[in-house]
Amino acid sequence: MTTRSGEAPPRFLTDPHAVIAEAVGAADPGIAPETVAREVVRVADTRAKQRRLAQALSEDPGLLSSGRPEGPRLVEDLIRALLPRGANKLVLPRCAGCGQQRRLSRTDGTRRMCSYCGAKAAGEGQLRLPCGVCGKSLKVVGWDSGGRPRCQRHPPGQQGEVAEICVILHKAGVDLVATALKDLVAQVLPLHSQQRGVLVELIRRPELLTGEGAHGSPRVIALIDALLAQEAQGITAPACPFCHRLVKLKYHRDKLRCCRSCYDEARMESCSGCERPARVNGRTPEGGPLCCSCVRRDPVNHELCAGCGRLAPSRHDTEDKPWCRRCWRDPLAVCSVCGILKPCHFGDTDTPRCPSCTARRNTAPCSLCGNDRVVWARTADGGPLCERCSRGREPCSQCSRTREVYGRTPGGGALCKVCYPKHPISFRECSQCGSHERLHHHGICPACAATRQLRTLLTGPDGILRPPLEQVAAALAASPPSSLLLWLGRPSAHQLLGILASGTGPVTHAVIDKLPRSKSIFYLRAALVAHDVLPARDEYLATFEHWLPRALEEIPDPEERVIVKRYGTWFHLRNLRRRARRRPLTQGQLTTARHDIRAAMRLLNWLHEHGTSLATCTQADIDVWLSSGNRGRVIIRNFMIWCSARGYCQPLEIPVHTTSRGQEMLPEADQRWTISRRLLTDTSLDTADRVAGCLVVLYGQLISRIAGLTTDQVNETPDGMTLALGSEPLAIPEPLAGLIRELVRTRRGYAALGHTDAHRWLFPGARAGRPMSAQHLGTRLNRIGLRGRAGRNSALLDLAAELPAVVLSNLLGIHVETATAWATEAGNTRPAYAAELARRHGHRTSPETGESKNGSVPRHRDMTDATEGSRRRDDVPSPTQGR
Repeated sequence: MTTRSGEAPPRFLTDPHAVIAEAVGAADPGIAPETVAREVVRVADTRAKQRRLAQALSEDPGLLSSGRPEGPRLVEDLIRALLPRGANKLVLPRCAGCGQQRRLSRTDGTRRMCSYCGAKAAGEGQLRLPCGVCGKSLKVVGWDSGGRPRCQRHPPGQQGEVAEICVILHKAGVDLVATALKDLVAQVLPLHSQQRGVLVELIRRPELLTGEGAHGSPRVIALIDALLAQEAQGITAPACPFCHRLVKLKYHRDKLRCCRSCYDEARMESCSGCERPARVNGRTPEGGPLCCSCVRRDPVNHELCAGCGRLAPSRHDTEDKPWCRRCWRDPLAVCSVCGILKPCHFGDTDTPRCPSCTARRNTAPCSLCGNDRVVWARTADGGPLCERCSRGREPCSQCSRTREVYGRTPGGGALCKVCYPKHPISFRECSQCGSHERLHHHGICPACAATRQLRTLLTGPDGILRPPLEQVAAALAASPPSSLLLWLGRPSAHQLLGILASGTGPVTHAVIDKLPRSKSIFYLRAALVAHDVLPARDEYLATFEHWLPRALEEIPDPEERVIVKRYGTWFHLRNLRRRARRRPLTQGQLTTARHDIRAAMRLLNWLHEHGTSLATCTQADIDVWLSSGNRGRVIIRNFMIWCSARGYCQPLEIPVHTTSRGQEMLPEADQRWTISRRLLTDTSLDTADRVAGCLVVLYGQLISRIAGLTTDQVNETPDGMTLALGSEPLAIPEPLAGLIRELVRTRRGYAALGHTDAHRWLFPGARAGRPMSAQHLGTRLNRIGLRGRAGRNSALLDLAAELPAVVLSNLLGIHVETATAWATEAGNTRPAYAAELARRHGHRTSPETGESKNGSVPRHRDMTDATEGSRRRDDVPSPTQGR
């Protein structure tokens, strides 16, 4: 049962359980809801039955209490199941013929009847002959061993009917032993009514056993199959009377038994969905026929897969869990063909078959290549084709590459697998929104599929989408549909959204923090922050706050755990919070704090292993610790100084941790300008890489600071472009200014979830509303041959040799002490410039000459002169002009 495209599905299709429960509750409020739910599942054990029952009760709720013999038999079954469980106001339907409350197994159209009245109304069982015992002309219910009819008062014995059937079989030429044949007949026909009916059929028409079994009943067909399985002589397998094939005759057509193909052929109608003649696979609520494709395409027939979370046509396992075709796994069994234990079709039968053996059963020599392979398609005259030959290889009409043909243009041109999804020939109209594009599945576009799947995952167990989750759904729905579908297909995302759907309160950072940790949490939180569902916060700071308590649990000694907790809280956490108030934290700052605390924990474990503790350790113990490991062990200096200042240990001497980071330089003196020229002129490089590389080799910027640049720091003035790296704006010359303009215009984020263009980052990242990480930007620069630390150090050394430290600090945003250290390293002969400038602080600059009254030069002019002089013989454009 399904709906027409574009129409809102009725509730009995989307939520049949609720419709049935409401109807029963209205008819008899005294029944417990859990009892109703349990009995509904037991009576209507399939979704189709539940929908038929829900439709009948939604159209006529009085069927439960009026006693009218109308509606499907499921109504009677539900009433019979609820009456012993406390139902007082439900009434069983009465037979439309005799008016008694019997089981109504027959119908005369719209009214239900008992079996006796139904048979009477249909004119069945009217054969009346003189009984062989009483002689009265009554209804014949059987035949005795002499072939004489018997009435209902004098029925033949059970053993006599089996014996009579055996006599008829022996006359037909069956050569089985009498006892074996008798046991076989009793096994195939266990009921007295079955034996009586088969006997009557065989007496009237003995030729049923010799090829005309299609005229018999299902029990006659079952008896013939059982005899053929025993290789009995004188029995001929019946062929389908319509296609004349020797196949199983499990269906009924024109009062004859037939195969499935002929049965479906007789039921072909014009589909009310696609209007094509096809076999009827379902019907609309109004009774319109539907083909298999339209039934599978309709969203009301889809369920949430228990594996991947997609909404798709599904099948249920033994635990009643729905699984889509992609996630379904057949039960393990020993294949009856290859004998290997693997997932098999028909695993619960005597002949399980694995998918490989199933495919090999449909093999034939390909009519083109001659190889014996699985039949994938057929030629116009019916010849078999393998998969490779059925698709063929031709030059694609779009890309001109010789590939397998996946489609053709209206003019007959071949389309490969890559070009076919992009060509308009593959576009269809979405059955929901009507957009003309490449559909995702089941007749709907990716946008409709993503929205439907998202809202289904966020819907609670009660079938309601809570108001706080409406904002979550809107934020996530802003993602590119294909990316959102890919994310929703992950088990972690399925789990996270399920937990949010089963919650009760608003969605907050605290709620997100309690979810199972996975990568999906970071993308989900970033999307919610970018769309103002959650307030912004420093994620690195929050990560450290949540990491510290978990790390402290690894310290066994309670007193030392308290010491490390105080150290982490009052030293590192306080410093991180202070820095976060000035600017966002970086991954490096978080890593440094973590390594410091981990080093302190390793030291405490080492001291315990050597029979001492933090309070009793000596300088000798620390020296052994420092000398027995790598040089990185000196990072415990901060922890030991902090502990000794607070009396947790005695004063100890630990050398200062030194690194060689400042000594990394570009190997060649002119390599900095070679790299600059390539970045400014090579159009094959990405614009973001070119701009970031220039900021490293020309202005000595940290990669972490470059990644955090915003468009607010880029300003256009009448004199040109300026970039705010420090307290003074830095003039950007051409062609670098043109590259930055292009980057501002073409920048786009790579956020797969919650994508938004309303961000200010110059280098947007993979998380919504967040910049690119410094690690990823550094990796991109490494790919083009630029090592960030070496390029920055070389740039700062060259600039510090030409510029005063205070100018370097104000323009590049580095600390004045750092700038002074670089000036000293570069051998700058003006180390007293900062003090001299401070003494001239009140002096004004001459507007005519640009010089101060005592001959000093403004800071921005010094930067220009230095960079102009640094160009030497190269023709690299000056990094600063006009300021």
